[in-house]
Amino acid sequence: MNTNIKWLDTWRVRVARVKRGMGLVISGLLLVVGILLSVALAPELPGLVSGTLAGDGEAARALFVCVVGIAVCVLQWQWRAAIYPELRRDPSQKETS
Repeated sequence: MNTNIKWLDTWRVRVARVKRGMGLVISGLLLVVGILLSVALAPELPGLVSGTLAGDGEAARALFVCVVGIAVCVLQWQWRAAIYPELRRDPSQKETS
């Protein structure tokens, strides 16, 4: 009976590590997307801002979408422990009581 419990505990720890790794990968990829979006927006920013100030609706919409996309990517990285619950603590650490 004791070996069954150890086997189950071993698999629980492995699954928790995989879930944690996947959460880190997803949050990291979204951060990279935000960085790439920032890099792509940088050369177009002066034209988008001047177009927005001139009253061009498409430029305003494009600027808004890019800024919101970057904000979402950065905020999910900042709050990744709240978005991905498996990242709150390392599953290999045992709770001390």
